Parts: sequence; structure tokens; C-alpha cells
Amino acid sequence: MRFRRLTRYSALVALAVLVLSVSAQARSVSIIGPFQNWAAELDEAFARFTEKTGVEVEVILATSWPDLYEKVVTMSAAGVPPDVVYGDNLRIMDLGERGLLKALDPLAEADPLDLSRYPALVLDGLRIRGRLYSLPTAISIHANLYNVDLFQAMGVPPLPTDWLGPELTWDEFVEMSKKFTVVGSDGTASRFGLAAFGYSGGFNMIGLWGVQDVDPDRTRYLGTDPAVIRALEQTTGLWTEHQVVGGSFYNQTAAMWPVQPVVLNELLRLRRSGDPLNWRAAILPMGTARASQASFHSLGITVNALNEENAWALVKFLAYDPEGVVLFTRAENRVPVLRESAMDFVDRWSREFPEGDVHVYTEAVQVLWDWRIISGAGASEILQYMTQAWNLIRTGQSSVSDAIHQIAPLVNAALQRGN
Repeated sequence: MRFRRLTRYSALVALAVLVLSVSAQARSVSIIGPFQNWAAELDEAFARFTEKTGVEVEVILATSWPDLYEKVVTMSAAGVPPDVVYGDNLRIMDLGERGLLKALDPLAEADPLDLSRYPALVLDGLRIRGRLYSLPTAISIHANLYNVDLFQAMGVPPLPTDWLGPELTWDEFVEMSKKFTVVGSDGTASRFGLAAFGYSGGFNMIGLWGVQDVDPDRTRYLGTDPAVIRALEQTTGLWTEHQVVGGSFYNQTAAMWPVQPVVLNELLRLRRSGDPLNWRAAILPMGTARASQASFHSLGITVNALNEENAWALVKFLAYDPEGVVLFTRAENRVPVLRESAMDFVDRWSREFPEGDVHVYTEAVQVLWDWRIISGAGASEILQYMTQAWNLIRTGQSSVSDAIHQIAPLVNAALQRGN
């Protein structure tokens, strides 16, 4: 009898523990992201969510984007996935294609959410074969920062800020970059026109010529297309032919810097430390099209989330509800996509840099260009192949055409493995 009584008692305890565990889960939600260096508004956003819903937020830190991806895959395989995933398009689209994220279209339709509040180009960039696996929070888009003092010293007029205007052609941009590049008698440059230009020789800047290096469904590499080759010859030529890329924008050994808005924090730190840089933001040059390459940042829900209802509530609060969106995107420090948070971004940074023309970043969404090849499975591998091609081009071992034809079978194989 005693054994049976103990058994019944143990069963009651186990049942109580299970009920408490389920109850605790019902009052919590987990989110994973590389949040370690984010601003204090992140904690405030989570606190506001808890105040409104009574649901506690458990934060799972990732040390980097690759670490985030590995954690989501591993935790999902173990049956304990995070409920919400914050990621860039490379990771989010990969997880979506691999069936680890839930399609959000049914939830958005049932709620219902007014998806027209988001820029159509942003939503299109996040869709996988017509389905939406995350809600966007912000984009990392490019503007061209330039050193005002250097421009004035060289008698060069301020750069334009209207993305839809005809000013600043590619040829003008190249000549301007050459004008600012200073090479000594020993052949060493003490200043460059450009601090950088995109990824690995500007492979992500080919949108300036209205081309893509992959088909819309990411099944076929188009890099060997003659129009893509010509675009890459233009971007890589900034290094190989014109030799105008190098130096540092921060220490004024480069006059211009096409860059994403994440650098605004460092520019602010420099100003507050007494070493301000007199800069402004401007548009990128036009090849045959005006474009600004963007990465997408968004929130998705794992397909086997333990707390799907709470997860959807958190995603909506951080990516749709203006109260949560403004706080989250302040902490995120990229270009917000909703009107309310975009206005907050411009207002906040314009107060810090009244002459900086930071509105150029938010207005770049008008000419947003999606480098689709990095949005999904196999993207990390493909980037490695592109780096290999760039190294061949940069060192003079291969022409652009030969280098691209060399990696084309490898890129196509990576795309096929991802589908």
C-alpha cells in the first residue's frame, strides 16, 4: 500500500509539474537573434510587450549570423526550437526554404494584417515562391557618404540626394573617384576616391545596370550572361583598372563610402569623442539604372514553435505595431520599413547630424534592389565561390568572364542542392 501511495503521490507531483510547465510556457515566448550589442530600446520593447500581454520574453543570444543559423537548425532538430527567429535574408530565406519556418500568410490573413503598410519591394524580397515566411523590420540599404571638407577643398559640388533624378552617372562617379585619389612618386596612394564598393569587387552592385545573376526562383545562375559580365567589369574595374578603392573614410584617406546605415553609430561616437567627420549622405551613381542593394531583416516563427500564439503576438508587436516597431528598430539601427519607424529614424539621426541628409537612406527604398542569389539555401557557399572569383580577378590571374565561367558550375550545383 505504501508503494502504491508513493506511486500515486509521485504521479500527482509529476502531473502538477507538467501543468505548471505548460502554464509557464503559455506565459512565455522565446526569440533568438544576435542582440548582444543592441541599444537599450530592445529591453524596453520586450518589457512593453510583457506589460501588454502578460507574456514573458526569453532571449536566446547568437554571437553572429552563422551562429544563429546553426542554433536554430540544432534546436529544431532536438525538438526545442526557439519560437521567434530574427535574421537577415540569407538566414531567414534559407530556414524558410528548408521548412524550418512557418508560412505567415494564413496568420496575416486571419488577423487580418494590412500588409500594404510595408513597401511592396520589401515584401517581394522576402517571399519564397509566393509565400511569406517572416515580417520585415528593417533593411540594410546603401547610400554614398562623402567627406564634405574634401569635396570643398577640391572644388567639387555637393553630391545629389534625389534617387529619382538624372544626376551622377557612372562615368562621372568614376572620374570623381579618380580625382580624389592621390598617388605619390613611389606609386603609393595616400588617399583614395572610395573606401569600398560593395561585396568582393562589387558583385552585389550589378543592379546599377539593371541585371540579376540568378533567376527569380533561385534555380539557375545567370552570372555568365554577357550583360552581367559587363556590369561586373565596371564594378571590378574600380580596383583593377582605375585603382580608386582603399583607405579609410573615418581617417579621411577616402573621400566617399557607399555603405549601409550601421556605420552611423560609429560616426556618432567619433563626433562625441571630439573627432567629428564632416560628412553627408548622397545617392549612388547610375549605370543604366538607379539602384541601391539591400539586405532584409525580419522576424519569423519556427514551424514547430512551442508557443505559436505567443510567437505571433511578439512578431506583430515588433514588426507591425508602431509602439513596438519604433523601439525595436531603434535598437536594430537599420533603415526601418514602416512609415512610423522610418520617420522616427530620420528625425532621430537628423537631430544628431542636421547637415547629414540621412533621409537619403530611407528614400533609397524607392530604388531598392534585391541581390536575390544570397536569399536562401546555399547562399553562404555561393558567396565563397564569388570571393574565389574576385580573388582571381583582383590578382590579375583571370578576366572577369573567365573567373565567372569557372565558378558557374559550382554556383549552379549549390542552387540545385538548395532546391
